[in-house]
Amino acid sequence: DVESLVDVRSGTQKKRIFWDQQIYELEIERIFGRCWQFLTHDSLIPNPNDFATGYMAEDEVLVIRQEDGSVKAFLNYCSHRGARLCAAEVGNARGFTCTYHGWSYGMDGALKAVPFEKELYSGCLNKEKLGLRE
Repeated sequence: DVESLVDVRSGTQKKRIFWDQQIYELEIERIFGRCWQFLTHDSLIPNPNDFATGYMAEDEVLVIRQEDGSVKAFLNYCSHRGARLCAAEVGNARGFTCTYHGWSYGMDGALKAVPFEKELYSGCLNKEKLGLRE
């Protein structure tokens, strides 16, 4: 019962709201899952191909200024095996390459290259569907 955790009149709350796993999961569902999230400040990514990483609840995100000035955000995980894609907090890049199997992505999130693609996938790999998750 969420109401029992906060005393509105005194402005106090139960200490367990800071450590209880069930409360944390409720926050993820009811707060982070239902409203917009601040990912980065515009001043950190002023130029095309500038990027910043951060978190949206438990998911690490990669926020990238596009060539046209727009901003896109992607999960910061390779779509192949889920390895973390970018370890830097901020920077400027031409693309990102996963250190696990070498899959390469453009700043627009599109999958650009896969090592040994022809040998491993016999031309059956649909790169259009395997870009970063926006």
